[in-house]
Amino acid sequence: MREAALWISGAVLAFLATAGAFLLLANLGTGPSERNLRPDPRPDESGHNLQLVLNQDRLTSLRALPGQEFEVGVRNAGDEDLSHVNLTVEVSSENTAFSNALYYRENVNELPAGSSVPVRFYLDLSVAGSMASRSASAIPEPPRKIIEVRATTPEGVSAIKTAIVPV
Repeated sequence: MREAALWISGAVLAFLATAGAFLLLANLGTGPSERNLRPDPRPDESGHNLQLVLNQDRLTSLRALPGQEFEVGVRNAGDEDLSHVNLTVEVSSENTAFSNALYYRENVNELPAGSSVPVRFYLDLSVAGSMASRSASAIPEPPRKIIEVRATTPEGVSAIKTAIVPV
């Protein structure tokens, strides 16, 4: 009886030591996340505030055709002038099986503080050839298009807007 109690107490002690070691190792690599994260600077603190405006009426009027006009409003809501605002529009399919994204680029040379400018793109939203060759039973309804607009400046100011369009 004494030997059985000794074996049981040894097994319990080994289990507790192993569990304690695993808990210690699990907590070593992860510190509290609030210490590691720095909040983004507020727009009014940095002097720069770049905004993108997508017109809802124009988004709903887009069709699955080439040459669709798409207008993006670029606004400098900050108190400092911006130069060389690079705009990139990425058009991709919602269906991840089709990886052929289309990219369109424009540049706004000068954007004074408090002003906004419209930038026009002509997008090809037609159904891709790989989709057209598939049978109608394989694709019950065409996937929607994802339009992502990114604006960046050499000063590091950026803005992103995304729209999902059923074409």
